[in-house]
Amino acid sequence: MKRKIFIFFAIVILSLLVFPSLLVKVVRAGNTDTVAATVTAQIFSVSLDNEDGVAFGTIATSSAQDTTTNGVNDSTTATNDGSVATKFNIQSTDSTGGAGWTLGATAGSETYTMKFCVTTCDSSPVWNSVGIAPAYQTLAASVAKDNTQVFDLQVGTPTSTVVTTEQSITVTVQAVTP
Repeated sequence: MKRKIFIFFAIVILSLLVFPSLLVKVVRAGNTDTVAATVTAQIFSVSLDNEDGVAFGTIATSSAQDTTTNGVNDSTTATNDGSVATKFNIQSTDSTGGAGWTLGATAGSETYTMKFCVTTCDSSPVWNSVGIAPAYQTLAASVAKDNTQVFDLQVGTPTSTVVTTEQSITVTVQAVTP
């Protein structure tokens, strides 16, 4: 009989070691807390004040005209309408109107130039070539929210051309992350 009791207790002890969850009831208390989270979407946006465009007029071949006070006096202001500081890029494309001209870094036969200036444009301008689509050139590295960048444009006519119709040129300003 002692042996049966011993075996019984041995089985019970062994069961407790192998299956402890049978005797222990796990009780977990619930507790919650919150954290406030906010987020603002980064919006990159630019607007130009020169909605009517620039009229450079009639220009001789191998010549240039600009929008400074010494030129047609029609500077453009780009405004950062986005929610954060923004980089402005600029590009242009081939002209349209009749056969059209090709945009190039330097003027040539049937090739025109488009340049921009952002500082001291009326007194001692530094002209930089715009990006040739699809490439962009940096117009302004960082413009704070609601701030502006004033710039002037300069068009250079081809050294020779058979195109005598008015040419339309699209200049694009892009807003991107700085």
